[in-house]
Amino acid sequence: MMKNGIASMLLAMIGGFFLTFEMLGGISFSPVPVFMDMEIPGSARGWRILHIGMLMNGIMAIALAVALKALVLSGGRAAIVSWGVIVAVWGNALFYLFGMFAPNHGLSLHDSPLGEASLAGALAFVPAIIGAVTLFAALLLMLGARSSADPNP
Repeated sequence: MMKNGIASMLLAMIGGFFLTFEMLGGISFSPVPVFMDMEIPGSARGWRILHIGMLMNGIMAIALAVALKALVLSGGRAAIVSWGVIVAVWGNALFYLFGMFAPNHGLSLHDSPLGEASLAGALAFVPAIIGAVTLFAALLLMLGARSSADPNP
């Protein structure tokens, strides 16, 4: 979980560069006076969401990894928690990335008031829902676990 949290923060950093490049209208290596005029796919809003969302997902994964060490869970339950968080982190990454290109923002598999259904929308929605379910399960298992500091097992 910890390394996946760190990796998601690295993706957030890349998203931050794409946010900057999209806002500038090209790739800049400032302070080196190099600028490549280029249209960056996506939108500033979408890259900002990916940047901030993946930073928050990284913090979540790292915090839950630390919290998991303070809980008493059987090996199987600890594995479910770990994989639940990891699936949520990367499901959210796909949601942020593909949702940026989906007319309906990846919030459903069908047309919505936000826009039409699309392949990008499905590629955003499905991993996000799977990640939401796995994270919900992980959090419920953690909530029901006993603290390792509890003197009464």
